[in-house]
Formats: sequence, structure tokens, C-alpha cells
Amino acid sequence: MNFDRALAWSHYAQRALAASPELRSEIADSIDAPFEWATAAQPLAASAAGDDARVLAAELRRLRRRVFLHTLCRDLTGRADLAEVVGTVTQLAETALSAAVAFHARQIAAVSGDPIGAESGAPQPFIVIGMGKLGGRELNVSSDVDLVFVYPEEGDTQGPRTIANREFFDRLGRRVIAAVGEVTADGYVFLVDMLLRP
Repeated sequence: MNFDRALAWSHYAQRALAASPELRSEIADSIDAPFEWATAAQPLAASAAGDDARVLAAELRRLRRRVFLHTLCRDLTGRADLAEVVGTVTQLAETALSAAVAFHARQIAAVSGDPIGAESGAPQPFIVIGMGKLGGRELNVSSDVDLVFVYPEEGDTQGPRTIANREFFDRLGRRVIAAVGEVTADGYVFLVDMLLRP
């Protein structure tokens, strides 16, 4: 299947190109190589370093559109094998979650301070565990992401408005879920499933 037929074959591709027609030439120029993450990371890093959650959410959804279109075209034209397809989709999920965690942790810490462990006295990390296909690096384009959020120690934040670590990470988790899973005018990145695990 050639490039134009691949785009015509997919209803998703037609809708995505109607929203972002400039992607046609970008993908045509890059279709012979796997998705270029280094280039894609630059606008995402700029959004993640800013202060507007809506800007980050929109950039995450633009990235999804680029990744999906590029991967779809490589798959349908026989340029990508299954390992590349699921690896690229998995990388998208990991990249999106990482950016959302970094942005929203910084936003909450700006008000409440960093979460500090009661036993160790050390800053506490927010750990995202990917279950199922995400954990196995086997995500496909229709997969949701099954996540578990954990942190090492209870304690309190050190900042102007002190809160318990549990509250800090609960707020952070909710914001991360919304950042990637909320349906906006630009769509969503991945649906997030938090209900299957304790």
C-alpha cells in the first residue's frame, strides 16, 4: 500500500489531517524512518516548562496525532513491524506520563512544597507503574493505560501551605490522569484505567 492510499484507508488519518493538514508533508518526508523522538520532544519540553496546563494538554494531544499518523503510515505501507508499532505507542504513553507528572508536581510544589518522608527526611518521588500492555511495552493504538501510583513514605510537604504527602500525591495523580485522559477539543492521549487495581 502506498502513502496516499494508506491515508485514504484510515478514517482516523482523514480526520487527523483535516485538523492538521500540515502533517501530510511532515509524514511524507519522514515515513522512511521510525518516529523521531528527539525532534518531537522539543515542543513538549517547552510546554512542560511553562505554567499553563491547557498548553501542555494541547501539546500532548498534538504529539499523539503526529505519532499515530506516522506509525499508521509506516505500518500500512509495510515499513514498520509489530515490534516498532507497539514500541512507538508505548513510548508515547511513557513520554506523555513523564511530562504530565513533571509539570503537575512542580505546580503543586510551588504552593505546598515538596513532599518529605517522615522517616527519611528525604523528598518523596511519585512513581507511576504501568500494568498490562503498558508494563509489557505492548500498547497498541486502541489500548488504554492501566496505572498504579505509589510513593515511598508518608509525611508532609515543606512549603507555605503544608499538606500531607497522601494529599499531595492524590492531587498529582488526579491531574496526571486528566492531562492524558480527559477528552478536550483536541481529543485525548490515552484513556486511563485506575479502577482494576487496589
